[in-house]
Amino acid sequence: MNDPAQRYTKTLAKLYADQGHFDKAIEIYQHLVKEFPEREDILDNFSDLKVKMQRIKTSNEPELAVLLKQWFDLLAKYKQVNAIQQER
Repeated sequence: MNDPAQRYTKTLAKLYADQGHFDKAIEIYQHLVKEFPEREDILDNFSDLKVKMQRIKTSNEPELAVLLKQWFDLLAKYKQVNAIQQER
């Protein structure tokens, strides 16, 4: 198993994509699409990755910054609710 392409799986491509290693994920999906052209699930995941990458490229804020802002907003609301409950 010296050939890395022998270890290429849809799961590995998804893991790379989820971790932000888009170039490696694309490489794997391209290999899988050639190897299994009939697999619509692979084509769909590859298409979803391309859409996600385009959204990141055209976004005014990086995706992580948006998530962090949402998390901090929720944390602030949680603290407010907790303070109100403690006053009762």
